[in-house]
Amino acid sequence: MESSILTSEPIRNAEWYSDDYIHQSVVQYLKQNGYKIQKDAAARDTEKQEKTIVASKFFKKEVIEIKGFPNNHHNALHATQPKSVQAKSWFTEALFNSFVNFSSFDNAEVAMAVPNVSRYQAIIKNLQDYFTANELYFRVYLVNEDGSVEVSNLNHTYGKVNQ
Repeated sequence: MESSILTSEPIRNAEWYSDDYIHQSVVQYLKQNGYKIQKDAAARDTEKQEKTIVASKFFKKEVIEIKGFPNNHHNALHATQPKSVQAKSWFTEALFNSFVNFSSFDNAEVAMAVPNVSRYQAIIKNLQDYFTANELYFRVYLVNEDGSVEVSNLNHTYGKVNQ
């Protein structure tokens, strides 16, 4: 997997596995790797639950669905541990939204960005055989707690993804 350590400070007072942190880390990673951000739905559409980034590099457009990791909040000051029970549902929603993005954007690759947590890693491992057997290309941006981003593919044959 390709990795890039980000030099900017992460979002203050935000959980590293939140949608906002994942979004900021991926935008920064893309910019540092020569991508132009064409559309940043998170910045413009505050009512929309999903966050989507449209970026391009060398005439290749990529639509990236952003999804964090579930966390229950009793109130803003006391967060509970993330609920891995909901993680599969969240991951499935992001994957589905990515497929919907494919039909919404002509000539674009679709991808998703999620926090690099063990529950999502297990789901990705289970999906890799399907994507490989069907020769499907699907990029995944895995955001680490320090803001660094690892880029992978659900298809084993692509292995390390080169930007």
